[in-house]
Amino acid sequence: MDIQIPGVDQEKALDLFEDDMELFEKVARSFVLVTPAVLDKLRLIENQMIENQSASAELLPNYASTIHGIKGTSATIGAEETRTAALNLEKMAKAGNMSGVLAENQTFVRQVEKLIVDINKWLEQCDNKKIE
Repeated sequence: MDIQIPGVDQEKALDLFEDDMELFEKVARSFVLVTPAVLDKLRLIENQMIENQSASAELLPNYASTIHGIKGTSATIGAEETRTAALNLEKMAKAGNMSGVLAENQTFVRQVEKLIVDINKWLEQCDNKKIE
């Protein structure tokens, strides 16, 4: 079965997993299980930054570390657009650009949430094919 997930580069993903579709499926399942909690953490940090802008120096390194994780897991499944967006947010956080992070975080979270939905749809199709 082809990897037909919007936002995932099939060629890159298959190359990363040396055409092992079963392994890709396992990693994709892990991504959809783990990532929502990471998105919740990003939302929490964003809310803390909004509530206490003077604490940004303390919060931005935590944000950078959290977004770095999504950058890595996105790269692992070939979600290049998500990886690039995470990289940009990580750079902003490391540079102390709280206004940039606050301006882009919600869009990023929605992007990743859509990716999770699309991966889940694809995984459901995979499961249905196995039953047939």
